[in-house]
Amino acid sequence: MVSHEAYTIVMVVIGLFATPLILRWLGDERFGAFQVATDWMGYLVLLEFGLGGALMPLIAISEARRDEKSVHDLMVTGVRAYTKVALAGVGAVVLLAVFATRLIPVHVKYASDLRTSFLIGGVGILMMPIAPFRALIEGRQQGYWLSAFLTAQSITITTGALILAWAGWGITGQSIAVVAGAAVFNAALLWLCRREASAIFIAAVKGPAAETARIDVRKLNAPTFVMNLCGRVSLLTDNIVVSGLLSPALVTPFVLTQRLTSLAQRELQTIGNASWAALAELSTQGRKDVFNRRLLELTRVVAVVGLAALVPIVAFNRQFVSLWVGAGRYAGDLITALAAANALMQAIFSLWGWCVTGTGQIRRIIPMTIVQTALNLVLSVTFTFAFGLAGPLLGTTAAFLAVSVWYMPMLMSEMFGVPASSLIYSVGAPVALALPYAAATGWLVRSYGATGWIGIAYQMSAAAVIYLLLAWLMVFYPDERASLISRLRLVVRAATA
Repeated sequence: MVSHEAYTIVMVVIGLFATPLILRWLGDERFGAFQVATDWMGYLVLLEFGLGGALMPLIAISEARRDEKSVHDLMVTGVRAYTKVALAGVGAVVLLAVFATRLIPVHVKYASDLRTSFLIGGVGILMMPIAPFRALIEGRQQGYWLSAFLTAQSITITTGALILAWAGWGITGQSIAVVAGAAVFNAALLWLCRREASAIFIAAVKGPAAETARIDVRKLNAPTFVMNLCGRVSLLTDNIVVSGLLSPALVTPFVLTQRLTSLAQRELQTIGNASWAALAELSTQGRKDVFNRRLLELTRVVAVVGLAALVPIVAFNRQFVSLWVGAGRYAGDLITALAAANALMQAIFSLWGWCVTGTGQIRRIIPMTIVQTALNLVLSVTFTFAFGLAGPLLGTTAAFLAVSVWYMPMLMSEMFGVPASSLIYSVGAPVALALPYAAATGWLVRSYGATGWIGIAYQMSAAAVIYLLLAWLMVFYPDERASLISRLRLVVRAATA
């Protein structure tokens, strides 16, 4: 079994190896255009109208209650609904292909390639009826399997992308590789759920599930759709703004400069992704004290681990990008710093947000999300006109500071009884420790920083370890240290079993 740590290592290695080669064979414009096309395709997920986000907490709650009939009915409802979404999605893909060059202003010689890539992506849309099985695995707290499947998907995509880029298939080849990776991932989901999959599909073909399941899903559909819409706008707008207001070619340095921070953010968010089902179970069972203690512990872990990763990234990113894809594709220190700040805030707010959505109370977070998303979009466009490439990231940072920083602790306190001051301290203490440490690390890098791969890897690792040791002594409480040690022992035993 492939652990999440192994998945992370594999992703870093294949990314380091593959990206410069793909970039060389595609060129900056086609590479950037594919990134933007991927973001546009991501918007098609909205056609599910919040179905996935509604299923996850409902399945998790049913699993916590050991209600197998409810789980089955929810899965049948999900498969039937996603089948309709897939059919609608194919039509949407055709529209994207027709207006491709208006959405992404590439050179005329790449227009046909871009349109074909959208049509190829439509094949992936047809796999959407399998999506509920991911919610089932997450509800059963089997995230380790998802890590294994995501590893297989990433290897498939990267291998296919390399071969097809080398063969001259351009943007279309990249889409084929993505669809192949999705096929591997979905096949793995069906394999893991093979005992119940056939019964679920047969029941879905015969007719709708029990009315109770459909009513429960509909109750969460609308707020989840709004939440997904806001999330998509926040996450997928930056590249589109840069492409539309500046140039598709500038998307390439914009994306590559953020590659390490994006990887760190994704890994930090997996803490919430892996923990939300267990937190939802504690909340469902009424174990408030345990829930609060675990949430504060997880918040501190996310903040400490995030800063341990992000401080060295900010310090060494210029050297890393220069070695990796060339100094000309480094977009600047400001973009690196903003991306790191946004990654840390996104990871923390994502963890807290899972507590709300995972317990089926998503309506409580909708007003804040709408306001922040609207502010983010307006400021991103405005700042892009004013400051250029850093504009979208400045907009995201400003929106976080204006809304989530104060609203989320208050909401968590109101809903779960977790003291807002404790949540703020759980983040503030690691940040207070990181600020002077970041300044010292930056000075050392400017004065004595390595310029080769081995030296950069060694110094980044050393910087992260030193911060972790300081945080272990100065940030974590004694009982949290004991809890983390016991959990690490369990992980080691499971890995070596």
